[in-house]
Amino acid sequence: MTAPGSLLAPWEVEGRRQAPLLDGVCAVVIAATDPSIAVSMAVGIARAQGQRRRVAIADLIGEAPAIESQLIGDDPHGIADSFLYGVSLNRIARPMQGTDHVFLMPSGTEAVDHREMYAHERWRRLAAGFHQVGALLVVVARPQVDGFAELCGHIGALMPVGDTVFPTPAGIPLIAPPAPPPPPPPPVEGEATPPKRESKARAREVAQQPVESRSRLRWVLLIVVAAVAVAVGALWPQIVERLPASLTAFFATAVPPVDSTAVVVPPTPMDTVPQADRSASDSAAVESDSARSDSAATEGSAATTLSVGNPADSANASRFAVYFATANTRAGAMPDPKVRALEAVALSPVMEGNEQWYRVTVGAASARTDAEQLLARLRADKVIGSGSIVSVPFAFRIESKVTESLVPTRLAVLATRGIMAYALRQADGSATIYTGAFESPTQATALADSLRVAGVAPVLVYRTGRGF
Repeated sequence: MTAPGSLLAPWEVEGRRQAPLLDGVCAVVIAATDPSIAVSMAVGIARAQGQRRRVAIADLIGEAPAIESQLIGDDPHGIADSFLYGVSLNRIARPMQGTDHVFLMPSGTEAVDHREMYAHERWRRLAAGFHQVGALLVVVARPQVDGFAELCGHIGALMPVGDTVFPTPAGIPLIAPPAPPPPPPPPVEGEATPPKRESKARAREVAQQPVESRSRLRWVLLIVVAAVAVAVGALWPQIVERLPASLTAFFATAVPPVDSTAVVVPPTPMDTVPQADRSASDSAAVESDSARSDSAATEGSAATTLSVGNPADSANASRFAVYFATANTRAGAMPDPKVRALEAVALSPVMEGNEQWYRVTVGAASARTDAEQLLARLRADKVIGSGSIVSVPFAFRIESKVTESLVPTRLAVLATRGIMAYALRQADGSATIYTGAFESPTQATALADSLRVAGVAPVLVYRTGRGF
């Protein structure tokens, strides 16, 4: 068996070679059955990508030697300390030796290879932050750890490496080099000799040509090659359209895709999440909603606890949505017209510790699979780069029993009052107009105050229906 140390150099070289595959990516999980391969591959990719943008490598292996050996300084804090104890990411991200734009986020003082760290929803917000500034987050992880699928979902892409294949989570975009071309067919017996004789004869003929003749031939060949290159460049979009889907996806990675989050959210520092992190995680279970509602009643808060107007609809709530972006100002989070045209776009003010942030979600589905299909479609259309599924069953009901033809007018009137609303079609064909999308009643208090100021009585409900 080959010693792990001997694998580091060749796999780092391989990482540098495959680095262009991540040109259009801002967050990726790199995993291998052998952790040293994943780490070495990540280092190679980071060094190559770091020549043109900021890159951070997060260690979810646990004190990976290839990362620990590159750290500058003796601060023991790392990812675990940031996620569990609120240590700033800017403090734990330390420059890697020999680079200017590559930072290492070590595992820290606690174990990281367990579900609490892998499935932590902060990965989703962290990936969105890197996407906002066009940097690259590389998370090296163990595929066998419980919570690996959730981690890949939060990050948005997976790059499996190494010679050993491991099960990959369903629905996660995979980044992998194109398959090598098939080997040439073996020569048919009896046909190998003539080509060789012809080749040798041709070589003697060329060697006998005058020097001036061969020089002219080279110039002619160069002109022909240049003309072909110009023609291919001009027709490249049409050529790509006719390629198989697998090759089209590969060539698309060479050009960073246009992503609307760069417009929706202005650049923010690398530490895009306040130190005080919320403890509630996404959940699809109705019991979780009830538990959060019960706990909200006991929390000390200056705001009045909101009651839910339709508790009987909890089982049918359109709770699942696609997390799109977060910004620390309403103007910064406001989607552009292209995004606003999507179904059930909600802009929700939420408190993170002592700070208010504005979160954008898209879609409303009662089944998680429907939300996953929406996320896959948004990724395929290059509307979103990473994204993940969140459970946000609560919203404020503005109006019900609205006919479909009147929905655009109602939404436009609300927009003039500063209320960003959306409509969901009900079973009887009418529409219900909502604003916001929240995980718990307590989380909705900030928007309730804003609605009261706008002269709207806040009615918190389980949102139902489907997008238009």
